[in-house]
Amino acid sequence: MEETFQFEKGEHWYCVRAKPKKERMAAANLASMHGLEVFCPQIRFRRKTVRGPVWFQEAMFPGYLFARFDMFDMKRAVSYAVGVMNIPQFNNRYVPVPDPMIEALKSDLDEGDVVDGGVPLEVGDETTILEGSMRGLKVKVIKVMPAEDRVAVLLEMLGTLVEAEFPSEALEHRPKHRVATED
Repeated sequence: MEETFQFEKGEHWYCVRAKPKKERMAAANLASMHGLEVFCPQIRFRRKTVRGPVWFQEAMFPGYLFARFDMFDMKRAVSYAVGVMNIPQFNNRYVPVPDPMIEALKSDLDEGDVVDGGVPLEVGDETTILEGSMRGLKVKVIKVMPAEDRVAVLLEMLGTLVEAEFPSEALEHRPKHRVATED
């Protein structure tokens, strides 16, 4: 028994499932080989490694990207494109992603579709402790130690200002700012 799949006629945004860690390759292939409008937002963040803190850039939605196409005309080309795993379906139906949702995501990003996952703290910044027994406490940064990936802060305890050190990831970073991609 052959299953039939339903979809809306015309061009719409669809979620496309990419092969693991191949979101950018799939997006580039769909855009260049098939001329589709694609949206593959990325997030840039810093992670501690054995050689110290390193910046990484990954897909904001791991394993997924968005492409605008006519399902009737392009289903096979999109499904078999390099880097693509499949086009997700729900109850045997390809469900378009509403245009306002894509536009809202795009409005939060820069031209390069990259958002910074947290800007490093600087002396004088006010922030919040995210972990441990002091979670939620407001503090002020007084020293940044990038080599150790630690931050010294001033916090109020029992009416007295106390200096304490925390790992950088234990503190809320400044609001996210847009960054341009490096080509």
